[in-house]
Amino acid sequence: MDNPDRSAFQHRWMQGRVILLIRHLERCDRSSAPCLGAADGITVRAAQLAKGLGQAISRYGLAATDIYSSPLTRTAQTADLMFDYSVTRQDWLFTCKDNDLLGHIRRHKTTHRNLVLVTHSECFDRLMENLDKPEGETPEYGETLVLFDNHSRSPWIAGEIEVPDWTELRRHPNAG
Repeated sequence: MDNPDRSAFQHRWMQGRVILLIRHLERCDRSSAPCLGAADGITVRAAQLAKGLGQAISRYGLAATDIYSSPLTRTAQTADLMFDYSVTRQDWLFTCKDNDLLGHIRRHKTTHRNLVLVTHSECFDRLMENLDKPEGETPEYGETLVLFDNHSRSPWIAGEIEVPDWTELRRHPNAG
Protein backbone atom coordinates (compact mmCIF):
# COMPACT_ATOMS: atom_id res chain seq x y z
CA MET A 1 0.00 0.00 0.00
CA ASP A 2 1.31 3.45 -0.84
CA ASN A 3 1.75 6.52 1.31
CA PRO A 4 -1.30 8.79 1.38
CA ASP A 5 -1.24 11.87 -0.80
CA ARG A 6 0.51 14.62 1.21
CA SER A 7 -1.89 17.34 0.20
CA ALA A 8 -4.96 15.23 1.00
CA PHE A 9 -3.41 14.18 4.32
CA GLN A 10 -2.65 17.74 5.38
CA HIS A 11 -6.07 19.00 4.27
CA ARG A 12 -7.96 16.31 6.15
CA TRP A 13 -5.70 16.64 9.20
CA MET A 14 -6.56 20.33 9.40
CA GLN A 15 -10.26 19.37 9.22
CA GLY A 16 -9.89 16.77 12.00
CA ARG A 17 -10.75 13.91 9.63
CA VAL A 18 -7.71 11.62 10.02
CA ILE A 19 -7.44 8.36 11.93
CA LEU A 20 -3.96 6.91 12.48
CA LEU A 21 -3.49 3.33 13.62
CA ILE A 22 0.17 3.00 14.69
CA ARG A 23 1.86 -0.27 15.56
CA HIS A 24 4.09 -0.10 18.63
CA LEU A 25 7.84 0.01 18.06
CA GLU A 26 10.38 -2.81 18.41
CA ARG A 27 9.56 -5.30 21.15
CA CYS A 28 12.37 -5.96 23.58
CA ASP A 29 11.35 -9.59 24.15
CA ARG A 30 11.81 -10.31 20.42
CA SER A 31 15.11 -8.51 19.96
CA SER A 32 18.74 -8.81 21.00
CA ALA A 33 18.89 -5.01 21.41
CA PRO A 34 19.01 -3.53 24.92
CA CYS A 35 15.66 -2.99 26.61
CA LEU A 36 14.43 0.49 27.49
CA GLY A 37 13.06 -0.93 30.74
CA ALA A 38 10.91 -4.00 31.32
CA ALA A 39 11.32 -6.99 29.00
CA ASP A 40 7.73 -6.58 27.78
CA GLY A 41 8.51 -3.04 26.60
CA ILE A 42 10.43 -1.63 23.66
CA THR A 43 14.14 -1.41 22.91
CA VAL A 44 16.39 1.57 23.51
CA ARG A 45 16.78 2.15 19.76
CA ALA A 46 12.98 2.03 19.39
CA ALA A 47 12.68 4.82 21.96
CA GLN A 48 14.60 7.18 19.66
CA LEU A 49 12.39 6.21 16.72
CA ALA A 50 9.28 6.84 18.83
CA LYS A 51 10.42 10.37 19.62
CA GLY A 52 11.08 11.10 15.96
CA LEU A 53 7.75 9.62 14.91
CA GLY A 54 5.94 11.72 17.48
CA GLN A 55 7.76 14.86 16.37
CA ALA A 56 6.77 14.19 12.76
CA ILE A 57 3.10 13.79 13.65
CA SER A 58 3.17 16.74 16.04
CA ARG A 59 4.37 19.04 13.24
CA TYR A 60 0.86 18.77 11.78
CA GLY A 61 -0.59 20.02 15.08
CA LEU A 62 -2.20 18.15 17.96
CA ALA A 63 -4.69 20.72 19.24
CA ALA A 64 -7.58 18.84 17.60
CA THR A 65 -6.25 15.32 18.15
CA ASP A 66 -7.27 12.58 20.58
CA ILE A 67 -4.53 10.04 21.32
CA TYR A 68 -5.01 6.61 22.89
CA SER A 69 -2.86 3.53 23.36
CA SER A 70 -3.22 -0.06 24.40
CA PRO A 71 -2.32 -0.51 28.08
CA LEU A 72 0.46 -3.04 27.36
CA THR A 73 3.95 -1.82 28.20
CA ARG A 74 5.27 -1.78 24.61
CA THR A 75 2.38 0.34 23.30
CA ALA A 76 2.27 2.61 26.34
CA GLN A 77 6.02 3.27 26.10
CA THR A 78 5.77 3.93 22.37
CA ALA A 79 2.87 6.39 22.77
CA ASP A 80 4.30 8.20 25.80
CA LEU A 81 7.66 8.68 24.09
CA MET A 82 6.01 9.81 20.86
CA PHE A 83 4.04 12.57 22.54
CA ASP A 84 6.20 13.27 25.60
CA TYR A 85 3.37 12.70 28.10
CA SER A 86 1.25 9.87 29.44
CA VAL A 87 -1.27 8.97 26.74
CA THR A 88 -4.71 7.69 27.79
CA ARG A 89 -4.87 3.86 27.84
CA GLN A 90 -7.79 2.02 26.30
CA ASP A 91 -8.32 -1.73 26.84
CA TRP A 92 -10.14 -2.08 23.49
CA LEU A 93 -6.82 -1.30 21.75
CA PHE A 94 -5.39 -4.47 23.28
CA THR A 95 -8.50 -6.62 23.07
CA CYS A 96 -9.22 -5.70 19.46
CA LYS A 97 -10.05 -9.35 18.86
CA ASP A 98 -13.65 -8.65 19.94
CA ASN A 99 -14.71 -8.29 16.26
CA ASP A 100 -15.73 -4.64 16.53
CA LEU A 101 -12.60 -2.50 16.32
CA LEU A 102 -14.31 -0.27 13.76
CA GLY A 103 -17.18 0.28 16.22
CA HIS A 104 -14.73 1.33 18.94
CA ILE A 105 -13.03 3.70 16.52
CA ARG A 106 -16.37 5.25 15.58
CA ARG A 107 -17.29 5.73 19.24
CA HIS A 108 -13.96 7.45 19.97
CA LYS A 109 -13.70 9.52 16.78
CA THR A 110 -15.08 12.98 17.46
CA THR A 111 -16.18 15.28 14.64
CA HIS A 112 -13.44 17.73 13.64
CA ARG A 113 -10.84 15.90 15.74
CA ASN A 114 -8.13 13.53 14.54
CA LEU A 115 -7.72 10.19 16.25
CA VAL A 116 -4.32 8.57 16.88
CA LEU A 117 -4.29 4.98 18.15
CA VAL A 118 -1.08 3.21 19.23
CA THR A 119 -1.78 -0.49 19.18
CA HIS A 120 -0.79 -3.97 17.95
CA SER A 121 -0.51 -5.69 14.58
CA GLU A 122 -3.58 -7.82 15.33
CA CYS A 123 -5.67 -4.65 15.42
CA PHE A 124 -4.61 -3.83 11.86
CA ASP A 125 -5.92 -7.25 10.80
CA ARG A 126 -9.17 -6.77 12.73
CA LEU A 127 -9.78 -3.35 11.20
CA MET A 128 -9.18 -4.67 7.68
CA GLU A 129 -11.69 -7.44 8.42
CA ASN A 130 -14.21 -4.90 9.77
CA LEU A 131 -13.80 -2.83 6.59
CA ASP A 132 -14.23 -5.94 4.39
CA LYS A 133 -10.69 -5.54 3.03
CA PRO A 134 -8.16 -8.33 2.57
CA GLU A 135 -5.58 -8.57 5.34
CA GLY A 136 -2.18 -7.33 4.31
CA GLU A 137 1.23 -8.31 5.53
CA THR A 138 2.01 -7.91 9.21
CA PRO A 139 2.80 -4.22 9.68
CA GLU A 140 6.37 -3.28 10.56
CA TYR A 141 7.15 -1.78 13.94
CA GLY A 142 5.94 1.82 13.95
CA GLU A 143 4.00 1.45 10.71
CA THR A 144 0.96 3.69 10.44
CA LEU A 145 -2.30 2.87 8.72
CA VAL A 146 -3.91 6.13 7.61
CA LEU A 147 -7.68 6.38 7.33
CA PHE A 148 -9.73 9.36 6.27
CA ASP A 149 -12.95 9.88 8.19
CA ASN A 150 -15.96 9.81 5.90
CA HIS A 151 -18.40 11.27 8.45
CA SER A 152 -21.34 8.86 8.71
CA ARG A 153 -19.92 6.14 6.43
CA SER A 154 -16.97 3.88 7.15
CA PRO A 155 -13.57 5.55 7.00
CA TRP A 156 -11.50 4.69 3.95
CA ILE A 157 -7.89 3.59 3.88
CA ALA A 158 -5.73 6.36 2.46
CA GLY A 159 -2.44 4.46 2.72
CA GLU A 160 0.35 3.41 5.02
CA ILE A 161 3.34 5.32 6.32
CA GLU A 162 6.47 3.59 7.54
CA VAL A 163 8.71 5.27 10.12
CA PRO A 164 11.32 6.55 7.58
CA ASP A 165 8.54 8.02 5.43
CA TRP A 166 7.27 10.10 8.37
CA THR A 167 10.71 11.68 8.51
CA GLU A 168 10.31 12.75 4.88
CA LEU A 169 6.78 14.06 5.51
CA ARG A 170 8.06 15.93 8.55
CA ARG A 171 10.58 17.77 6.37
CA HIS A 172 7.79 18.95 4.09
CA PRO A 173 4.53 19.09 6.09
CA ASN A 174 3.09 21.71 3.77
CA ALA A 175 4.23 20.12 0.50
CA GLY A 176 1.55 19.05 -1.94
